[in-house]
Amino acid sequence: MELNMGKCRLCLKEKKLIKAHIIPEFMYNKIKDENNIFYAMSYNLDTDISRSKKIQTGEFDKNILCEDCDNRIIGANYEKYAQKSMYGRDLDPEIAPICRNYQNPNDGAEYSICKNIDYGKMKLFLLSILWRASITDRKIFMDVDLGEKHEETLRKLIYENIIPKESEYPIMITSFLRTENSWKNLIGQPKRVRFQNGLNGYVFLLDSFQFMFYVNSSHHKLPEYLTRTMLKENGEMTVLHLPNGKELDFLKSILKK
Repeated sequence: MELNMGKCRLCLKEKKLIKAHIIPEFMYNKIKDENNIFYAMSYNLDTDISRSKKIQTGEFDKNILCEDCDNRIIGANYEKYAQKSMYGRDLDPEIAPICRNYQNPNDGAEYSICKNIDYGKMKLFLLSILWRASITDRKIFMDVDLGEKHEETLRKLIYENIIPKESEYPIMITSFLRTENSWKNLIGQPKRVRFQNGLNGYVFLLDSFQFMFYVNSSHHKLPEYLTRTMLKENGEMTVLHLPNGKELDFLKSILKK
């Protein structure tokens, strides 16, 4: 059998490369139907038009990672924690977050605040998805392009287990769990967006959650809504529950006009 040799994008060594998932399979296992099928969606923020298609396997790339980096570094360090704490059927009660639901008395917005998050593992887990989406040439991730500078910064953080500050590559999470529409149980094509305050970023729809990654430089001032809700170093994670029919409205409200 011919070996797929190449330069691993994480350790930068010449090694045998393997089929590496861009998004871990456990993040969409529960949305598969009895025929092992789930749906991937693309959408247009300007027209609100969305399209979905049936797929039977997740997106993987055989040209980016060696087995050691995929399994030992990303898998054992970050993915294992995310799966055991937030995904799958066998959650570990010792590391599972404690979530409480709240409502903003000023505007009625509903949200959950989850505590007991291992900030370092969760942050690097999510950033590893963003990084893999940027370095792959899989078509569904064609809008994700961090550029050499940010790709190298994230590569070093992930490979060397360097935990960034909460204001570095901040992450905000919204949820469709309480909606009744077709945005649930889908994997969405990630979109590059420009937020207010001149911040660039990417939006990923993964099952019933929308992850917003902000790609900022040190001189950018972060907006108040983000500093209040982003994944925090104190182990706190806020999830904003979007109301029915307002899924795109919230995103549009924080984008640059």
